[in-house]
Amino acid sequence: MHTQKNIRVDLLKDLYNEIPKATTKDIASAIEFLKRAREVRTGKTQKRREARKKYVEKQLEKADFPFWW
Repeated sequence: MHTQKNIRVDLLKDLYNEIPKATTKDIASAIEFLKRAREVRTGKTQKRREARKKYVEKQLEKADFPFWW
């Protein structure tokens, strides 16, 4: 986990170094890209969660439970 944090810090330092050289359009594009990436990640997480839930429900439907359940 420690290495992961160092990578993130290095990336943010690089980003801060590039900001003064970037145009407003460059910065706006980067912001939109990051927002869109977060939305995609969130959507994928929700779809995986729903798929797991449906899978479990389907398995429970197929299960041969004793009559006293």
